[in-house]
Amino acid sequence: MKILFVTDLCPIERKEKLPITLLNFILDFKSLDHEVILLRPNIIPNIIIRKRKILPEGEYEYFGIKCINKNFFTPFFNKKSFEFLKDYKFDIILSHMPSGILAANKISKLLNIPYFAAVHSSDITVLKSYKYFYLRYDMKKAYLEAKKVLPRAFWLKDEIERIIPDIKNKTFVIPSGIDEKEISNFDEVNSKADKFYGIPLKIFSAGSLIKRKNFQSLIEAVKDTDDVELKIAGSGPEENKLRKLIKKYNLKNKVKLLGQKSKEEIYKLMEESSVFILPSLNETFGMVYLEALSKGCITLCSENSGMAGFIVNNKNGFLIEPSSSKIKEKINEIKNLNNPETIIKNSLITASDLTREKAAKNYLNIIQNILF
Repeated sequence: MKILFVTDLCPIERKEKLPITLLNFILDFKSLDHEVILLRPNIIPNIIIRKRKILPEGEYEYFGIKCINKNFFTPFFNKKSFEFLKDYKFDIILSHMPSGILAANKISKLLNIPYFAAVHSSDITVLKSYKYFYLRYDMKKAYLEAKKVLPRAFWLKDEIERIIPDIKNKTFVIPSGIDEKEISNFDEVNSKADKFYGIPLKIFSAGSLIKRKNFQSLIEAVKDTDDVELKIAGSGPEENKLRKLIKKYNLKNKVKLLGQKSKEEIYKLMEESSVFILPSLNETFGMVYLEALSKGCITLCSENSGMAGFIVNNKNGFLIEPSSSKIKEKINEIKNLNNPETIIKNSLITASDLTREKAAKNYLNIIQNILF
């Protein structure tokens, strides 16, 4: 197939600090012998608000993928803005993020080809928040007119179907995947199970230090919990606040902020830790949970967020209410687990079921089963 992939959440140069999960989909589609071109419809005010770099319009190549960058001042796209796409002869359009979905709706009508609209937490924010009321009608219309609606996680499927009930018969979940080579083998994690009851219990967390990641609740959860050690990797605007919190509760020997770490360093910290906890609020999918599962961590994810639905209580991890008191309760419960080796092995099975290749094939199978 010849695929037009429309999103503003995908890097087109190495300096861009954007998630690569969508780029991975594109690269994996290409490895499966599909031609993919990325179109980025950037809304200038949004770029400024989110403190991103405004890139010039034009064509780029990134990891062998042709990328087209177009800048707009509003998300109210005109079909004529996309006339240049007519000569490409695309088969389908895959769209992610609000600007991508709104653009795909227009492009689909111009080119007379179907489009598929993904659902991220950003889309739910637009559909629910009063400050985006001016986009609500167009977003709902775009989802209703999409060939299929593709939530990135089970909690997003529940949310979008609640907001737009008429799409219930056309939603399919499309999770991300992890590199198969990063998944630890059973022998490697057997030793982790043996060390599980060591003191202190080693807890790890990672992510941008922003309010939505809810690190404050995690720190407050361990302040009165005996025999635990918490390490947090990441940087961001909440760092000073979190450091003050650690000082306030005199936790410098129990809680460590490690700063920004490379992917390799994060994997190493996961391998050295027994438990991974990230009590995020409204996490789209959360690749870091999948990475923790792949390293045999007992993984805790917030209810109704991230990998909830993929992570099942007391089977391959735990779901938590993201409050300090509930996190504390769950940590104390985990300290007395009688089956850590079973949960650890199940976490590896889950990771093995969510490799990049399998995720890309799942995405494509949904499309091909509908079109052909």
